[in-house]
Amino acid sequence: MMRCLPIVLCCLLAQTTMAKGGNASQLCADRRQQQGTGAKTTVATPEENDYDIKHVKFDIALTNTSTDVSGNVTTTAKVVVPAMGIYAFELNDLLTVDSVKVDGQVLPVVSTGSVHRVSLVAPLVNGTGFTAQVFYHGQANAGNGQFFTGGLHPVTTVDGFKLMYSISDDLFADDWWPCKQSLTDKIDSVDMWVTVADTLKVGSNGLLMQTTTMPGNKLRYEWKTAYPIDYYLVSVAVAPYNEYSYYMHFTDGSNDSMLVQNYVYNTPGHFTPQAKAALDSTGLIIDHFSTLFGRYPFDKEKYGHCMSPLMGGMEHQTMTTLGTGGYSDVTLIAHELGHQWWGNNVTYASWRDIWMSEGFASYCEQLFVEQFRGAAATTAYRTGVFGSAMVGAGSVYVDDTTSVSRIFDGALTYKKGASVTHMLRYLAPQDSLFFRVLKTCQQQYARGLAVTADLQTIAEQVYGTDLDTFFNQWVYGEGYPTYGGKWYQDGNKVYLQITQTTSKPASVACFHMPLEVKLKSAAGDKIIKLYNNANSQTYTLEWDNAMTGFEIDPNNHVLNRSVFITKDATIVGIEDVVQSNISVSPNPAIDAWYIRHMPLNSYCRLTDMTGKVLWQGVGADSLAIPAADLPKGVYVLSVSINGSAVEYVKLLK
Repeated sequence: MMRCLPIVLCCLLAQTTMAKGGNASQLCADRRQQQGTGAKTTVATPEENDYDIKHVKFDIALTNTSTDVSGNVTTTAKVVVPAMGIYAFELNDLLTVDSVKVDGQVLPVVSTGSVHRVSLVAPLVNGTGFTAQVFYHGQANAGNGQFFTGGLHPVTTVDGFKLMYSISDDLFADDWWPCKQSLTDKIDSVDMWVTVADTLKVGSNGLLMQTTTMPGNKLRYEWKTAYPIDYYLVSVAVAPYNEYSYYMHFTDGSNDSMLVQNYVYNTPGHFTPQAKAALDSTGLIIDHFSTLFGRYPFDKEKYGHCMSPLMGGMEHQTMTTLGTGGYSDVTLIAHELGHQWWGNNVTYASWRDIWMSEGFASYCEQLFVEQFRGAAATTAYRTGVFGSAMVGAGSVYVDDTTSVSRIFDGALTYKKGASVTHMLRYLAPQDSLFFRVLKTCQQQYARGLAVTADLQTIAEQVYGTDLDTFFNQWVYGEGYPTYGGKWYQDGNKVYLQITQTTSKPASVACFHMPLEVKLKSAAGDKIIKLYNNANSQTYTLEWDNAMTGFEIDPNNHVLNRSVFITKDATIVGIEDVVQSNISVSPNPAIDAWYIRHMPLNSYCRLTDMTGKVLWQGVGADSLAIPAADLPKGVYVLSVSINGSAVEYVKLLK
């Protein structure tokens, strides 16, 4: 599947996972890894890049008991190269191509595996529109009803309920329809006409425009979506469903409403009061996410679910295919709903950036918990996510897009992706600015494509600061920090020493992050924020309470582990650390420190003992650092030469 599909859980498995501290998105990721096979290359052949898809119309027949499919699919497209002489598309070679018409003319097809090429009578020039209608039939591999096992899945549930549903993520659309599997070519609109027995219902994207009675006790369901959609989000589900639908209302002052349409099993015991309550909550979550990210992006159509036996769910645009257990798991509903913004409306332009879908959707679980279950539940949920994220080995940014298991790595793409999203929020000068970043991203890249660099640019503009270090550490780099510390109090002077090691020092030797620190005392605690940018860093503070200890990152905002924190009087006498060829005078200073023998092009930064940056500049042979306006105390000059490790000079005023 492509980036999203998070989901997760069948009832029993979900209960087991939750007991172990898991959550919705983990199950989905784990299940995908277990079932993953060798990845295909997108696109399958270069000729597919010669055209841009504008519209796709399906006119196919399906059942709920097999993967039999027959009919035709018409693609309307525009040529985007100087001349296109071949129309190419993908369709599993288990299916038979009966004929292909290009602009109404039947043309011969040459097939090589799943790639089919049609030589045109004459090349079409750049900007020319055309239609290609593929007639086909056959029975594709049925898989096992889960991810990465085929595009169509016929399933009989334990109580005899039979259904068929599609899963095209990541590269399985060609298992059931003639397509172009390219992330970067969104289909502008889709008509999905599916003919089935009149005892069945068909769920799909967009709005059900009408049902048409067909010969032989058949019905044709005619769905339409007018929003751009990626190939892997096109879906169908066929079963003797019951419909449970209602209208939600936006609370943005517009008084607008929108259909929430659910297709549920018609058998006893499945649509329980708990399942109904979870589905009823969907409207509330749609409204809440709309306040955070901007209005639900497909509000002129609908949102809803088709019930299935998936071990999780798949965020098909406007109508998620949801596992049976997910109907009572509201965090899973929140995850798949979050994808409608993150992955569907704004789609990652590269598999390398899939965390912008799965990581953000996984963080939507926390945003749901935060709004509806409170702060304590949110912190506990995030703690579980952090724990799972630290199991992973690698970067959030996908380094091997040929591996399905790497793309959908549960620890990295889902859990660490969600962790990075939270830390980007934690880094915001004000919390509201984080959500301004999200809304801006949705507005700027609506119905289109974005990559990590685009997100970084927006965040830098909104936050008003450079975020290279953050993204290099947490998205492109590997690992996480482990913090330890020492403390001592002398009167109202408090000395804190924070040490840091990293799990992947070859990738990130030191994580530069603001850290909350809780000072503890019998008279009450106090939380302060320090900036940590060294593997060993000492801070001098003033606090009148009799200190009993301190805690690093008490609210668990930074992905990290911690080790023992001890009381140690030796940190009071902090030794000067001076590069051997650098001289400082006077020290202590009154008006300025004069630094001599500073290497050229060295980067210098003056901080106080809390880590606050007071001055920075590029070193020359002689350098004057102003001190007149600074209060008496201890300061640190950090020096980095040509990107080397930072060294420190203690300065006194």
